[in-house]
Amino acid sequence: MPNAVKIVTALAVAAAVSIAPAAASHAAEVPTIGSCSGGDFRWTAVDGAIDMTPRVLTFTSVGRLWDCLGVPGITGGTFTGVHVAASDCMHPADGPLTVDILWSDGETSKLWGPWPVGMMQPTIGPMEVVGGLGQGGRVRVVAEYEMMTPTMVMGCMGPGVTTGPGRLSASMW
Repeated sequence: MPNAVKIVTALAVAAAVSIAPAAASHAAEVPTIGSCSGGDFRWTAVDGAIDMTPRVLTFTSVGRLWDCLGVPGITGGTFTGVHVAASDCMHPADGPLTVDILWSDGETSKLWGPWPVGMMQPTIGPMEVVGGLGQGGRVRVVAEYEMMTPTMVMGCMGPGVTTGPGRLSASMW
């Protein structure tokens, strides 16, 4: 099976929580190779906190993917990410994201792309497969960051926010 097919399937699991209308209309135009319907992650600011003062921060993320379909041998995976982004509480993170995925069959993939996280959720975006399984392909990731929780609001009004959870799903074409 081509690497592009495996990576698309794996990414779909890792990145999207749900398919938004824009993603659904895109899916109708371009056939999907594979997808992952579930995933979760935790992001952490490693060099500061998101607060009301705009600044560039580095975030790391770790997560899991599951319910992957379309690529034999891949049922899920784990991933890590690095996101260097302009950030403040009104504009949580806007900058490039790199994601490394270890698939359940032992294959790996590397994704890269712009990743503007806003207050409105979900965050939806295409990412390029720049290495490993699926190289040269694209993945549509749908990530749902928890926003407007009491912890997030109190953090923004006080010492800042340094970590948070999210859910995702993804599909590859």
